[in-house]
Amino acid sequence: MSPPPCRKPLPRAALHSFRAVRALLSKQDGSQATLTHCEKASSCLRESLELGSPPKGTIDKAVQFLLCDLLLVTRTNLWQQQMGASQQRSCLYQASALELRGFQQDLSSLRRLAQTLRPAMRRVFLHEATARLMARASPTRTHQLLDRSLRRRGVQGTGEPESHPTPRDSEALLLACCYLPPSFLAGPGQRVGMLAEAARTLDKLGDRRTLHDCQQMIIKLGSGTTVTSG
Repeated sequence: MSPPPCRKPLPRAALHSFRAVRALLSKQDGSQATLTHCEKASSCLRESLELGSPPKGTIDKAVQFLLCDLLLVTRTNLWQQQMGASQQRSCLYQASALELRGFQQDLSSLRRLAQTLRPAMRRVFLHEATARLMARASPTRTHQLLDRSLRRRGVQGTGEPESHPTPRDSEALLLACCYLPPSFLAGPGQRVGMLAEAARTLDKLGDRRTLHDCQQMIIKLGSGTTVTSG
């Protein structure tokens, strides 16, 4: 049964998106509350895209992109939390059908936005890679997508100066280091250097949460410990 139509779908999508983030950060309501708000936000966002087809204004399109990306990041963070908790219990977490379906629906919305909003394309690569990691798909294509999501990877060998890593670059680096097989990654020394560079940028931007993740990765790589998300 399809959900009832949203009144003012874009503002409602924003409301439920921020409620999902709040539930995720509070860690009191559990994963179900986060997923519930994500599903409501996703439904309203899709309705907003339908009502705005063809898109009428760049502001609405930008808001749709930001909310869609926020939903996918929230779903990713929830999955990573579940993965970390399962590893502490020495078991392997399997994303549920609801999680995978919701992620794919938001990813479809992002692909739709990327058709007319070029900056969204790099985010498509990153979230496609995440979807493959969640579904435990073959790592070869996942590695290619993570590479494509890194802006500075795209300029190597072209004679252009490399751009500095952004918080979005660090997402791809952390996903690769946490979840790809070691054979798909550079040597430990190079990986530490890449993560250290990302950590410096995150420190300047004040992204303490991702900075902490980067620092933990560097410590694990430096000690020779098998790197997993924790």
